Amino acid sequence: MSDLPHADQPWANWVPHLLWEVSTRTALLSDAALAEVGLSSAGIGLLDQVADEPGITIAEISRRLPKTQQAVSQNAARLEKLGLIERRLAGGRAIGLHLTPAGTHARDQGAAAEAAFDAEFRDALGAERYEQLRTLLQHARATVAELQTARARQ
Repeated sequence: MSDLPHADQPWANWVPHLLWEVSTRTALLSDAALAEVGLSSAGIGLLDQVADEPGITIAEISRRLPKTQQAVSQNAARLEKLGLIERRLAGGRAIGLHLTPAGTHARDQGAAAEAAFDAEFRDALGAERYEQLRTLLQHARATVAELQTARARQ
């Protein structure tokens, strides 16, 4: 750890900072793994959301993810320009997002790239520590969601 800048500083070891730093570094590695299929982590994430719930709106995605509607909209516009998603009129005035056949193919390729990176990370960390980290992160995700809900009620 000593080869990382500021690793000995108290703030650099606070959980929120560690999560941010690990998340940022992991996203860079993940994006590099996805570059071969022409996607980013944000792009594959959006394709996953649309595949899991065809017709989902940009507003709904932004409510579920820690992203602004503008960021989701920009990502969707990029994927639409690439022919991976299309917008269709949903109920009322809402516009839903749908995968195209090319989007389904890209999502499959992206999932394979993500799985390969995940396996590489698991190997580097060791199976036992990987499972411990995954479990802790799942609990942390639920806890953070609860904190967000509680703060929104205040």
